[in-house]
Amino acid sequence: MSLTQFIWGVLALGALLVIGWVLRAERRRFAARGKAGAWLGLRLASVPIALAAAAAVWLPARAVGGPEALAAFYLLMFSLGPLVYFGLHWFIGRWATPALSAAESAAIGGSGLLLVILPALLASMALPWVHQLEQGARQAQRGLAVEAPLAHRILERRRFVLPDIGEVFAEQWQAPPGVRVERIEWELGGQFLQTGDSTGSILCRDGEDVHVLRRAADPAPRWRLYWRDAAGSLHRSDWRSAPPEPTPQALPLAPAWSADGFAFPVRIPRDLVMVERRRASGTVLQSSAMDGLPLPAATDTCLPSPYRNRDAEAALTRVGIRMWLSDARRIGIAWFSRPAE
Repeated sequence: MSLTQFIWGVLALGALLVIGWVLRAERRRFAARGKAGAWLGLRLASVPIALAAAAAVWLPARAVGGPEALAAFYLLMFSLGPLVYFGLHWFIGRWATPALSAAESAAIGGSGLLLVILPALLASMALPWVHQLEQGARQAQRGLAVEAPLAHRILERRRFVLPDIGEVFAEQWQAPPGVRVERIEWELGGQFLQTGDSTGSILCRDGEDVHVLRRAADPAPRWRLYWRDAAGSLHRSDWRSAPPEPTPQALPLAPAWSADGFAFPVRIPRDLVMVERRRASGTVLQSSAMDGLPLPAATDTCLPSPYRNRDAEAALTRVGIRMWLSDARRIGIAWFSRPAE
């Protein structure tokens, strides 16, 4: 169980205890009037009544369709919905034994709504506090991590050349069985900041493995990796990337094209990749490679390999890798066009 789940579990348990106390107090009040049985019957009926009121709002709004559907939904939510909800409470309360007055039926219906709405509102208000509490607890936990040599194996370091960007280094960190990556940080300006999960990162994850694509002209990055072993113990490893072994010539980092996509020789952070598509009308569209596609899990931030075009109405014509050129203070984009058939 994660820390967030534990915190929400405690809050949910507290909410259930408060709801139970309120219902017990409400039952005692009706029992004093000799109407405990009628109260219980109407309270149990509140669930199907609420479903009927929700259907009275949702079904007509869905039938409207188009942009007017939202307006219809809000109009019905504040008109027909309450009418059906409290009207059914009044109708069923009349036939209870003993009968409930209109005020008593409305009170039972109103308290039922509050028992649903108030916890939801409080949960939304507690959300940022829970997030801060979780972050603080995780930071304290990372402060107690045991310093250890890097468990990952640097599987390969390779040299490539990108047009408009220059020489780049690619490397892969392979995780041994049982190791789970908790957090990856990159030193910038003397401060370690989380990376691998934001736009422009030179690092991406493929499960517990890590892939890096960085410019050779930039200083070698210094990393800090928090990871857990098979026993669940938290460790911290600090190290600096090294250049690949000298080779006579760096290879072009060019994609291998297929009928419906392409594949690069190394894994690349997905936010660094742009694609260009051309429609039958001649319109050219440029976008991030993952625009319009469902994002994989948080532990998979590399561009899918191979990458396949999911837009049946447009042909994939170019792919580009963009990187920040710190010396020129601009974005460089290396474009690769599909070969003419």
